[in-house]
Amino acid sequence: MNKYVSLFFVNILCAMNLAIAATEGAISVCSDQQSDIVCTESGAVRGSLEGDTLAFKAIPYAAPPVGALRWRPPVKPVAWTGIRDGSNYGASCPQLVDNRVEGQEDCLFINVWRPTQKPTKPLPVMIWLTGGGNHVFSGAGSFGFGKVVYNGRALVPNDVIVVTYNLRLGVFGFLAHPALDQERTEKVSGNYGSLDQVEMLRWVNRNIAAFGGDPSRVFLFGTSAGGGNICALLTSPLTTGLIHGVAMQSSVPIGCELQTLADAENGTGAEVSKRVGCVNQTDTAACLREKSVNELVSALPGTFTVFPRLYGPNVDGVVFPQQPIERIQQKNYPPVPIIIGDTKDETMQFVNSVGPITDAASYYAAIARVFGMTARDQIVEHYPLSNYPTPRAAFVQVTTDAQFTCQSRRLARTFASVQKPPVYRYVFAHSLENDPVQKALGAIHTIEHPFLFNWEGSYQPTAIDKKIQSLMLNYWANMAKVGNPNGPGVLTWPDAGKNGDTYLEISAASQVRQTLAQTHCDFWDTVKLPQPHL
Repeated sequence: MNKYVSLFFVNILCAMNLAIAATEGAISVCSDQQSDIVCTESGAVRGSLEGDTLAFKAIPYAAPPVGALRWRPPVKPVAWTGIRDGSNYGASCPQLVDNRVEGQEDCLFINVWRPTQKPTKPLPVMIWLTGGGNHVFSGAGSFGFGKVVYNGRALVPNDVIVVTYNLRLGVFGFLAHPALDQERTEKVSGNYGSLDQVEMLRWVNRNIAAFGGDPSRVFLFGTSAGGGNICALLTSPLTTGLIHGVAMQSSVPIGCELQTLADAENGTGAEVSKRVGCVNQTDTAACLREKSVNELVSALPGTFTVFPRLYGPNVDGVVFPQQPIERIQQKNYPPVPIIIGDTKDETMQFVNSVGPITDAASYYAAIARVFGMTARDQIVEHYPLSNYPTPRAAFVQVTTDAQFTCQSRRLARTFASVQKPPVYRYVFAHSLENDPVQKALGAIHTIEHPFLFNWEGSYQPTAIDKKIQSLMLNYWANMAKVGNPNGPGVLTWPDAGKNGDTYLEISAASQVRQTLAQTHCDFWDTVKLPQPHL
């Protein structure tokens, strides 16, 4: 049999097996237990060995969003013939990295890691939603602690399937503008990256059985913008039935609150169109589409500060009908088991954005700059400098409590009060002792990443690091499997309770604790935090 006839039969088998999996929930029988070929709805893909996993990379889950599809909802990919090579990552989406524009618009790829042997029963699926303010770190990108590579090599041995993916970022993923509203029957714009995430979840629902995954056990976990996106997606009517558990880690935007469509149009939308010369044009949408990737990405970069400039979802009445927090309070979302948490020193690497904080005067000025003059004296009363080793340490505590720790408690309390599935809260309080720079920074934003993935960078983990990693991998995998982090060999992690106060401190001596008085969360529940701005 020549290779063309053989490929023809492979594609026929793919179509047949996906139909069987869809109608009977069966594992794909595209190939035998030793095969590295899996059939998706668009065609066959060959995986490659990666540690103790079989990795299938760069599978298109949507058509390239280029040309007329720029700033349009994603559409299904074109089917391919033959067997697609899944050994290398696809291109990342356009983003600004070290002041260079990297990536390309043809970037809507998904990656799947499974055990080397085809599972004999469907495994839960863990989908990673990367952080990066919705403007960087998509795809095989990495950051923090000497390259954290987001793959499934650490988690898959815990009997799960791991998925990562790209979504449109920044100006391509979230540009909202009245001219783009007019192109849609719904008269809305922005949220293209969120629609990519919805399409990715639909792809997983239709295809993951072919990899040995269970589409009825899909668990989302993500940090920073990834955590914020999870809260939004959980409340979207477009994801009903697609999400069965979540871990929202150090979530941004804070409090499960999004900008409105008007905010996005009058903010980043107006500023981008101005900077690229598309104001007062006869056809503004056409003008924007004529601009190059470099021009658009460079026009208005996102920032990382105490209150960052973020691209991201907006409440448009369609993808997100109302504020996620409101839908949660109204029980207008599918309740699922939830992990909510943050790190002990979240804002350590961001506080320099407000200037040096070296004495009382600069401490008071930084608080006024971030929270407003009206709130300054109240905050100083709760966080007197005499309680902290330095003014900078005091400001880190103020902003970490305000933006993360107390927001985590508030969300845990809200979820626990409206749903039956359990809510678990944590604070990651471990620092990387084997590197003097990282040790001095403490438990900063995103520090938990290598504990959920692999140590693939320059940092050499200690025995304690590996012990904590084993604990976290067990907790997160157990949540994906049964909706409860507890199991043999791990410290019992109780749920947060109706008041959201009970949490697990993850550290060298992990322990269950209650919300500490010095975080002043009752006080922060009364403070309306300012929103990010240009």
